[in-house]
Amino acid sequence: MFDTLDTPVLLINEDTVEDNLKRMASRALAHGVALRPHSKTHKSPQLAWRQLQWGANGIMVAKLGEAEVMLDAGLREQTIGYPLIGQLKEDRLVSLMHKGLKPRFSVDSVEGITLLQRAAMRTATVVPALIEVDTGMNRCGLGTIPQIIELAQVLRQTPGVKFAGITCFGGHVAKTRDKDAIVTRIREENGLLIQIVSELRAAGLDPEIISEGGTVAAAFLEELQIATEIRPGTYIYNDAATVASYAARWEDCALTVLTTVVSKPASNRIVVDAGSKTLSFDGPVGNGYGVVKGCPQWCLSRLSEEHGVLESQDPLPFHIGDRLEIVPNHVCTTVNLHDRAFLVRASVITGMLEVAARGLVQ
Repeated sequence: MFDTLDTPVLLINEDTVEDNLKRMASRALAHGVALRPHSKTHKSPQLAWRQLQWGANGIMVAKLGEAEVMLDAGLREQTIGYPLIGQLKEDRLVSLMHKGLKPRFSVDSVEGITLLQRAAMRTATVVPALIEVDTGMNRCGLGTIPQIIELAQVLRQTPGVKFAGITCFGGHVAKTRDKDAIVTRIREENGLLIQIVSELRAAGLDPEIISEGGTVAAAFLEELQIATEIRPGTYIYNDAATVASYAARWEDCALTVLTTVVSKPASNRIVVDAGSKTLSFDGPVGNGYGVVKGCPQWCLSRLSEEHGVLESQDPLPFHIGDRLEIVPNHVCTTVNLHDRAFLVRASVITGMLEVAARGLVQ
């Protein structure tokens, strides 16, 4: 299987990617919401352009380094999701705006707004900003309605910055593997967002955009009636966690890690050449750190840096030299560990994809 490729290496099934892009674009269209996918999953301008061709109104990036790569490829409409704090970030942002970047931002502090104001003044423009709301992730974002209204009023009074709406990431909804619980959490999030929007409007602050992040939330979009925009990322590839959260099927997983069995110390234990430096240590999902493609009953039970260990109660049908494809637990962190991936269609290698924004964490 793919004998010309050394392992471990990423494989991307092009047909599955296209199916995933089409499905999400159709879902957004059917529910009347804008689609602004997060590029942190694939980190590839080539795939970002495919997302735009499928109807996305722009892309989202996490850090300025990703924004630079995407802008160099002509992708101007970007939401920068991570808080920008400090003079170095301001200077880099201004440089990108002078080069043609048309950014939108998420903020949760006066300090963040002040940086955006200075950047807007230096580029003679007005920049839109969304207030980040904490709906249960307990990460960035404001957690009370009075805080949100107060910051929205600051935005409205700040020259060069426009209050454009609110944004959230409901990653906490997928912390359970119970489908009913996931639906309940999404409904609760929808109710909270309805309340926030109502209070903002009562204060004379009308949020044009209500933006919801996450592939799991997007998969249950019928429960998010208040959203005007979705920002899924993982959906382009999917992974074991997405499947476990009822947001995808195994056949929707477009990216795998091709590995080689390098050791079989016992009949029920094999070792492959993909460890935490290849797959990342995110997880476990279910009982493991990656699932054998086509055989979801088998997963990697342990990882060290260069070793993936698959153990079973019964003898395993694999031998030294066999090649296995592993569906990673978290595809975003897996992709960020690799410089390139190979594109595959009908078991034939069709090309290579550079992970252009790999490692750009600044």
